[in-house]
Amino acid sequence: MLYRLVQVFLGTVRCQVQFGWTVARGGWYMASGGAGVVGRELEGRSGRTMAMGPKTAVGRAWLGGLAALVLLAVLAVLSLTEGSDPAPKAAPGTAQAAAPGAEGAPAARVARRAPQDPLAVGRVDAPVVIAEWADFQCPFCRAYTLDTEPALMSQYVDSGRVRVEWHDFAYLGPESVLGARAARAAGRQGKFWAFHDALYRNQPPENSGAVTDASLAATAKALGLDMARFERDYADPAIAAAVKADQEQGTRLGLSGVPSFVIGGRILVGAQPLQTFQQAIDTALTQNR
Repeated sequence: MLYRLVQVFLGTVRCQVQFGWTVARGGWYMASGGAGVVGRELEGRSGRTMAMGPKTAVGRAWLGGLAALVLLAVLAVLSLTEGSDPAPKAAPGTAQAAAPGAEGAPAARVARRAPQDPLAVGRVDAPVVIAEWADFQCPFCRAYTLDTEPALMSQYVDSGRVRVEWHDFAYLGPESVLGARAARAAGRQGKFWAFHDALYRNQPPENSGAVTDASLAATAKALGLDMARFERDYADPAIAAAVKADQEQGTRLGLSGVPSFVIGGRILVGAQPLQTFQQAIDTALTQNR
């Protein structure tokens, strides 16, 4: 587009200069007794005629040259501006590559790889880490957990090739935060994943009032947790802060919905088919050989 505008503008300037120079030549020719064009009448906007003399024509030629110089200056500024345009964003719901430069790309630094991490499953030194952001009230997260995740666990985690690390994205309502706090409290007793599975298996409608302190305590009791410790941890401000920090990290990555995943430095959004996850994981495994 910029190139086309330049062509049009230069063409206009060239015509302006050529026309002014032609009229000027005619004026000087007429002054020497020849038949010039200086007395040619031009139709004005008001319907009256106006004559262009040789001085006016020469001035018009100089004006055209000045305009060309101004254009060159403008083009220099535009070329610098265009060079700083950001890259187009990927469409939502598709795998998005992290920005170039592994250390500078947020998606490349999400793996915790912390030993004894209660919110992770799989070898600490697994070649690939799947970082998952999810909400315990989200029906799509439930679909992924029940329909897709078991096959990934069996195929990749049990073989030591993949590690899964959980992150809270409790954004659907207050009951999402309650569930996230309770699961982390269970995690302090080594039962995060059991609590995680129970919440998804028995997921009620969003914000229906079914997720309460009492219902979460009942789930903890059914899993055989130390109830005094569970209630103490459930009320711990540090757990609430950790839930909030996870969501803030996801927001910084550009995540706006759940479930969302970072697999080998690439973002994958939604409860995609099993084959989509397998392809993303296999690609990451190949890159990490």
